[in-house]
Amino acid sequence: RFPNEPVRHKALDLIGDLFLIGVPIKGHILAARSGHKANVELVKKIRAFYEKKQLAKKYQKANLEPFLDIEGIMKIMPHRYPFLLIDRVLDLEPEKRVVAIKNVTFNEPFFTGHFPGHPIMPGVLIIEAMAQAGGILLLKAVQEPETKLVYFMSLDNVKFRRPVRPGDTLRFELDMVAFRRSACKMKGKAFVEDAVVVEAEMMAMVVDR
Repeated sequence: RFPNEPVRHKALDLIGDLFLIGVPIKGHILAARSGHKANVELVKKIRAFYEKKQLAKKYQKANLEPFLDIEGIMKIMPHRYPFLLIDRVLDLEPEKRVVAIKNVTFNEPFFTGHFPGHPIMPGVLIIEAMAQAGGILLLKAVQEPETKLVYFMSLDNVKFRRPVRPGDTLRFELDMVAFRRSACKMKGKAFVEDAVVVEAEMMAMVVDR
């Protein structure tokens, strides 16, 4: 036995827990009285950060500010004009959370008839845009998302708080609250600036294209 055997044991525990990340680490880690619980939380955060970077690298051009621009979104989502309603993904935590935006312009085709002289974005299309943001979050949780489609199964507790008009920027924030195999439940809100305009709960599943 060694006089510093407890320290050696802690160091080996940390090394073993870091192995669960599944990729090499280039860095310097300091640990003070660490244990398996703290180590595992660290591993989860590093792994989530790594997966986030890998997703951006796969679908996004280099040196661009958003997490996914429209070209990156189109590589994942099957939707196209005029029904692709997400312009950028600002942030995405796999199996946890997504933040995306839709720039609402006066040139949107639905403003022609909804309503003449008083343009308001239809609430169902706000929900559709929210669902598309949620679809990106769900597709990131499965293998080969380019070969999948997302079907929404239910909407609950939908509330429309205020109208959305040309010039507004819709920001969608969705949290995945449950995930099993290829189905999930999400809670989402849509904002214009800091004001909530729509909120909803939704369930969705992934199917093959």
